[in-house]
Amino acid sequence: MPLPALSELPQLTALSLAWRRLVDVKPVLIAVNNTGLVCCWDQGGRWQQRLVDWPDGVCREGVPLQREAIGELMADLIFDCDCPGAELVLCLPMNAAAWCVVDGYGSEGSPGLLPQSLQAVDLPFDLAESFITASPAQDALAVVGVPRSLIQGWSEVADLADVPLRRVDWLLTAAQRALHQLTQTWEGDMAWLVEEEKSLRLLLFRQGVPEVDHALEQLDPLACQREVRACVAAWQALVDTPSALGWWLSVPTVQVDDWMPLVDEERGECCLNQPLPTWAEPSDQGAAGDVTGVLSPLQQLALLALQQEER
Repeated sequence: MPLPALSELPQLTALSLAWRRLVDVKPVLIAVNNTGLVCCWDQGGRWQQRLVDWPDGVCREGVPLQREAIGELMADLIFDCDCPGAELVLCLPMNAAAWCVVDGYGSEGSPGLLPQSLQAVDLPFDLAESFITASPAQDALAVVGVPRSLIQGWSEVADLADVPLRRVDWLLTAAQRALHQLTQTWEGDMAWLVEEEKSLRLLLFRQGVPEVDHALEQLDPLACQREVRACVAAWQALVDTPSALGWWLSVPTVQVDDWMPLVDEERGECCLNQPLPTWAEPSDQGAAGDVTGVLSPLQQLALLALQQEER
């Protein structure tokens, strides 16, 4: 009987994997929603991308309902991607968090915000039961609250998958960071229309500060456009001389033309949309048939921000 090659010895294989986990640490970006996840990782200097459907009933609104199943799926995915040193960068979906903007941050002069300073603020989440992150927005502070139970659930999933949880982010604020970089030469106000998982919302920014986050109630396109214009008009009426308004439409590409009537060129408005840089290519591993659909425009922005921050 021939002797096994050194590379085939289980002890050496395990030792090699353990060594790679130490020396080949790399972020693996995973954005989740109700239908599945998208995984992005750096393979030899080139970013790969793979979309995977959830099995029925394992995840809803960002909540890992079947943690063992998700942990096993992620472990298999990391193995298939050949990323033994993976560290998970998790991007939660829209309904997994809530946020608000707190004025007066600039006068505080502090880079962070302690939870006790939020006690007197009317927040859209339970302060005692939430993990809080805060980021400056000009003279204000954007505060995001994620339920502690949700973070604990994903921490358990990461443990089950034997992957360190490096960072947790939120789809909307991650996408906003990318949007800020793409529109940094624009000096006016901005209206951002977002479609994500069959819901629509309108965000309005004045001098880079998000002032309005309005969930649109109308489903009919024409009625929805009237609602959007009414919201914009009411917002602009709060100041004597509104700045020029630029629009960014985070809607499927085939629908952009349908929403262009929102942009009132006679008032000096313009559409700021531009092609996003291509930084990831589909993985060959997706040929097995578990890749369906495409990334939403909001996911594209969020993953772009995370890739630029983690590369």
